[in-house]
Amino acid sequence: MPSATVQSPAIVAGARDSSPYAIAQGGLSELIDAAAQTRRLEAMHAAMRVDLINLAIDYAVRSAEAFTSPTLSPTRRRDLARRAVVAELATALRLPERTMNRLVSEAWTLATVLPATLAAFRAGALDETHVRVIIDETAGLEDADVRARLDLELSSRAATTTAARLRRIARRLREQAQADTIAQRHERARAERRLELDPARDGMAWLHLHVAASDALLIRNRLDRVADDQAADAGDPATDARTPDQLRADIARDLLLHGVPPLGEAFHVAAATIRPTVHVTVPVLTLLGVDDAPGELDGYGPIDPDTARRLAAHAPSFTRLLTHPVSGTVLDVDRTTYRPPADLVRWLRVRDETCRFPGCNRRAARCDVDHSADWSADGRTAFDNLAHLCPQHPHLKHETSWSVRHLEHGRLEWRSPAGRRHVTEPSLRIAARPAPSQTRSIPPDRAGPAGPHPAPPNAPPF
Repeated sequence: MPSATVQSPAIVAGARDSSPYAIAQGGLSELIDAAAQTRRLEAMHAAMRVDLINLAIDYAVRSAEAFTSPTLSPTRRRDLARRAVVAELATALRLPERTMNRLVSEAWTLATVLPATLAAFRAGALDETHVRVIIDETAGLEDADVRARLDLELSSRAATTTAARLRRIARRLREQAQADTIAQRHERARAERRLELDPARDGMAWLHLHVAASDALLIRNRLDRVADDQAADAGDPATDARTPDQLRADIARDLLLHGVPPLGEAFHVAAATIRPTVHVTVPVLTLLGVDDAPGELDGYGPIDPDTARRLAAHAPSFTRLLTHPVSGTVLDVDRTTYRPPADLVRWLRVRDETCRFPGCNRRAARCDVDHSADWSADGRTAFDNLAHLCPQHPHLKHETSWSVRHLEHGRLEWRSPAGRRHVTEPSLRIAARPAPSQTRSIPPDRAGPAGPHPAPPNAPPF
């Protein structure tokens, strides 16, 4: 079994540098490395269980005559032998048989369909959560070559990203690899729209609405806006101690039951003026009808080109961003004021999609735009010095030894107090610097998010 002791670069550096900071950094780095090693060992043990499940099933099927009645047909005996060993595995692992059947199916899929993922799993490079994402997102793919490509690509990316981000990456790669168009699949899926009630414990229940992603995002964003306004109007937290999740649930309930949110008719009139906003990114050639490349819906992922064109052309609640027809990049506009203008904030939200701190998946719409190099230290208000961060993460950057710098193509390099390096990738790949013909500055009296600014001649309308 691999040792859990790891000699990190910071420890080696600390041995040469006896300063209090180097000693503290070295000690912290050793503890962090040891904690990371336990995760790797857990993944390796989980992969070992996958191998043992496969061996047990294979052994039982090959030895079916020893475990079943000789009067049965060979096919029936193999089936019963398999079911018998699944039941025994379930009792040994203290799991329901339904759960055990799922684990058996996943183990078979890894061994026969996703060999690269299983190899990375055995090496401890990715854990069970990442593995399950890859299994889910490759399910139903009939083309063996497509499955093999996704297996290699996703198992490689999983080693450096969270499971939630890996799922978004997998959805995009899957859409690019599918033989039938996303429009055809969306039309089939749309026919399955429905509302379902799922009973839960303690007198509660889940209400699931299966609709088009664009509609679902508009509903969620509208509830976010109404909840934010209601929380602001409530003023004193002591008079309304509900969490944002509770507020959204109560507002949705009252709108569905009574047609008005909790504050009654007056608030309903105000809420009716709120326009939920969703960003849709559309390749230029798709918008022109020359190509059928999928669009991107902020907070969801790929959407069919017909929906992307319709939203970009006709829906006032959607902000459109046009991407380069060859590279797929959006060219930024440099800014010279402290507060980023509204159009730059909208663009950054699509680029980042989530908080850019390592491992954080909070939506960019619920984050703040932060200057990576502080404005007071000559940091510019520019696309290559701005990124979305959760409310708590700027404190780590400004008040602890966490640090960040921008790399090319929207990538951020973070350095931890223990000296570890983490690179976060943007949702939208961007140009290394603004094109000169696209650069413009904003006069100080027009800075801020008060409204859009007129575009220069020939600028893309983002």
